[in-house]
Amino acid sequence: MDITPGLVLMLNALSAGVSGGTDSLLQTPEQYNKALYDASILIHNTAVKPITAIVLAIIFMLMLASNSTRIEADRELGVRIISGTLLKVVLVFLVAQNATIILNAIAAVSTIISKAANNLDVGTGASGQQLLGETMKADIQSGGIWMQLGLFIVLLLPFLVSSLGTVVVIVLVFVRFLQMYLMSAFASLPIAFFGHEDTKQIGIGYLKRFAVAAFTGTVMLITVKFYQALLGGWLGGHAGYKGDPWGFILGNYGSFFIAPAVLVVLVIGANGVAKAIVGEG
Repeated sequence: MDITPGLVLMLNALSAGVSGGTDSLLQTPEQYNKALYDASILIHNTAVKPITAIVLAIIFMLMLASNSTRIEADRELGVRIISGTLLKVVLVFLVAQNATIILNAIAAVSTIISKAANNLDVGTGASGQQLLGETMKADIQSGGIWMQLGLFIVLLLPFLVSSLGTVVVIVLVFVRFLQMYLMSAFASLPIAFFGHEDTKQIGIGYLKRFAVAAFTGTVMLITVKFYQALLGGWLGGHAGYKGDPWGFILGNYGSFFIAPAVLVVLVIGANGVAKAIVGEG
């Protein structure tokens, strides 16, 4: 009986963190689930845009009404006011008409940052480096079944915590994309409120909240990279592996146990960091 492959899998998972669960964060909303993306665009074009047109008409009337008294007082000034108002009307209309493009641009920025961060080698388990389980595989296999069973018992709890972190990340990634799809379905409506001073905060708040959803994914991926760098420092800088699997794992058991738990907490708190990045909340 040889359980080396299982132990290698556990050690690889512990050293790499939940990087497998964050692969979807390298995709745009359209790439992640095209059916949901197309549904959000269809709903926006057929159900929301007609309402947006009505809101824009009301906003434009309010803009003209608010300037009417100034126009009557000075004709020359009135011409300039009318020209400025019409220019503003055109700009707001164009922005509302292309609201989904603006949202896609925000999502693209977060995806670009995520891809750049994902390509970095920051520590144990990072791209281009041998995973911990692969490094220890030969020594674990030669240690016999009793040592393997002991390692399995010791690693089981940290592995379960790390697996829980992977599940949490997968759920949060899905929720993040679902929020982006839902907000995309209403894209032009909040943007229409940019036209009036009293309502433009609605549009600004909407864009900020979409940016929070987009950058939450970026923060989650960078958090995983920090985890890899942290664990790589703990296991490499303080107690490098010297061919003794049992001594190495027991000597670093605290790191194996604490790091995944900290990772779960940080991933759950990614939304708060994203809010700070965009100045929301």
